[in-house]
Amino acid sequence: MNGPGGQPAPGPNGMVPPNSRTIIPLMPGVARPRGERRVAMQQAVVEVVRHLVLEAVPPEHRSPLFDQARDLLGEAGWGLDELFEAAEEGPARGALFRALGLET
Repeated sequence: MNGPGGQPAPGPNGMVPPNSRTIIPLMPGVARPRGERRVAMQQAVVEVVRHLVLEAVPPEHRSPLFDQARDLLGEAGWGLDELFEAAEEGPARGALFRALGLET
């Protein structure tokens, strides 16, 4: 049922039911962590980078954030040569963290 002005009438507890014009904003991609979790994600990203360009990390030795870091790293769109540079501490790693929204 519609109320005044064609707007949906409030239902129980004053809630307005969604309709075909309801917009639910969605943000694609992986959520960026904050605080201590950001540091843990940075470490997981470094682990994934090193896994890709230096030495494979066996599944049983991976960080709990490994898969999420891998998904986040995919958003950067960096090539293996750029990731190789970011495998060690330096400007390339800082640029990668900035590109991923993980700078501290």
